[in-house]
Amino acid sequence: MTKLLDYFKNRQAAMLELLAEMVQRESFTSEKASVDHLVDYMGAQLQSLGASYLQRLPQLEAGDFLLAKWNEDAAGRPYLFLAHLDTVHPAGSLKAMPIRIEDGRFYGPGALDMKAGAVIALEAIRALHERDQLPRRPIHFLLTTDEEIGSPYSETLIKELAGHSELALVMEPATKEGAIKTWRKGGGKYTLTIDGRAAHAGIAPQEGINAIIEFAQQALEINRLNDLKYGTSASITLVEGGSAGNVIPAQARAHIDARALTADAMDDLHEALTNLYPKMPGARVSCVRGQHRPPMERRPHLFEKAASIGERYGITIYEAGSGGGSDGNFTAALGIPTLDGLGAHGDGAHAPNEHIIIDSLPRQAALIAALLLEW
Repeated sequence: MTKLLDYFKNRQAAMLELLAEMVQRESFTSEKASVDHLVDYMGAQLQSLGASYLQRLPQLEAGDFLLAKWNEDAAGRPYLFLAHLDTVHPAGSLKAMPIRIEDGRFYGPGALDMKAGAVIALEAIRALHERDQLPRRPIHFLLTTDEEIGSPYSETLIKELAGHSELALVMEPATKEGAIKTWRKGGGKYTLTIDGRAAHAGIAPQEGINAIIEFAQQALEINRLNDLKYGTSASITLVEGGSAGNVIPAQARAHIDARALTADAMDDLHEALTNLYPKMPGARVSCVRGQHRPPMERRPHLFEKAASIGERYGITIYEAGSGGGSDGNFTAALGIPTLDGLGAHGDGAHAPNEHIIIDSLPRQAALIAALLLEW
């Protein structure tokens, strides 16, 4: 069984070459032309893998998406790969953080999060296709370009594809310790708006309703919602208010980052935030949720099955979780078996020292191939 791992070790140089090609094509989420340049390249890569179906899905506000399918005529529910091509690094980042290989690490913007994950999935599919070992089951591979801003344009498509799938394989990076992710917190972004009444701060302060004072009382209320021991947090991260130094402020606004481990805890937090009431007579309070992802709750049997498959191929895997979200949150919340953090090992995601551990590439590719063969 270790022959599969040996095969991918012999493919390590080719995997690094593909990763370098991807990293050289910078793909900051909001720079559509640059992202689409990478999409062009990846479309050609997918085409070379013998996909029976390849569609480019045009987007107005983000780079285009790519959807590839294999074995469409096969029976059974598909295995779904999810990966994103966008990064948080603006164009020109390569000048400050050029590609380099040092001490068994490959450095470059977006290498860890998550271009290496796409390389790993592509290599696993390539190997099984060339060896005529692709399972007789549909395989879907969706490459999106908006994950770093919360997947606002791809969420519906992800849910649609996942709803018909047997298994979702999310190619986000592993933890820095090298563990796959079997749980993720859910998260919601809320806007708290306080409306008071303006008045002259010197002549008639009593005629005003101070929105900042109302906000201060609401902030204490929100802070009491934290239950960090059990993974629930409500963090006020941005605040603005007032109009001039001699005016009682008529409005204050705040951003709240809310996170929880379970759907029940997330629902309780949402109810508390959206039912805040004014503390000062005449003030008005509104707390509205914007972008959000449901929790990806841990399902122990999924890890146990994946670990058992890995062991048969000489690969030991570990599990952990993350306070951050991914597209795996959407699939798991639908009840679809989801394994996340299947990408490269490394550290420094979103940071100047972003890098992968090079020898994790063949290891993770072998794990993906094994999961496809035996799940």
